[in-house]
Amino acid sequence: MTRFLQIEKIIFGKNNHAQCALPNDIEELEQAVAQMGLVDRPVIVLIGGHIFPEHANITNQAIDVLAKTAEALDAAVICGGTDVGVMSAMGKSRGRSGYQFPLVGIAPEGSVTWPEGVRSGGLTPTTGEREQLEPHHSHFMLVPGNQFGDETKWISRAASMIAGARHQSVTVLVNGGKVSQMDVEEGLSVGRPLIVLSGTGRLADDIASRPIKNNLIRIIPAHNRRLLNETLRMILA
Repeated sequence: MTRFLQIEKIIFGKNNHAQCALPNDIEELEQAVAQMGLVDRPVIVLIGGHIFPEHANITNQAIDVLAKTAEALDAAVICGGTDVGVMSAMGKSRGRSGYQFPLVGIAPEGSVTWPEGVRSGGLTPTTGEREQLEPHHSHFMLVPGNQFGDETKWISRAASMIAGARHQSVTVLVNGGKVSQMDVEEGLSVGRPLIVLSGTGRLADDIASRPIKNNLIRIIPAHNRRLLNETLRMILA
């Protein structure tokens, strides 16, 4: 008999909280997805990291398109969940626009924390060299691990579970570094289409500069908001 997985709550402020699960294995991940009501919807996996100043405007505009499209399609967005770079930008875009699409942060439990004095049930923040969780996310899954990259397989599996058999999922790469490279490879290995937003720097521009031999990869200039929206809809709708 499958046991019930405890879902905690992280409170960031008045009327601002997120559900949080700490799955230890694939069975508990599946339980978390089901108990949080995340099943059976399209999925955008957003990967990337720090946004350099010279790419900030174009990157933030592209993320606004991602958020608006997710809202229109009732899609879930999965990212690393921290208050850094593209993850922070996505959270702020969702909060600023009042969107209700699920924004799911998946991160290694040993690498993140949240504001001091915030707790619910037995879930208590840990201080030290950890990244803060972004406060506009609706859901978090804190998975086993102590360094970024430990969450890569969990993100990919969660995306497949949420989309299920009836919906599609897509990875969107915005800038990115070594961990994003792992995410790119993991997504492609399970047949997930990849949109690379050129003009956002680092890994995304590096991939965009190479000959593309994989038909799962689409290069889209980050400034072309119409093409980005149309491509997302073509894949997910």
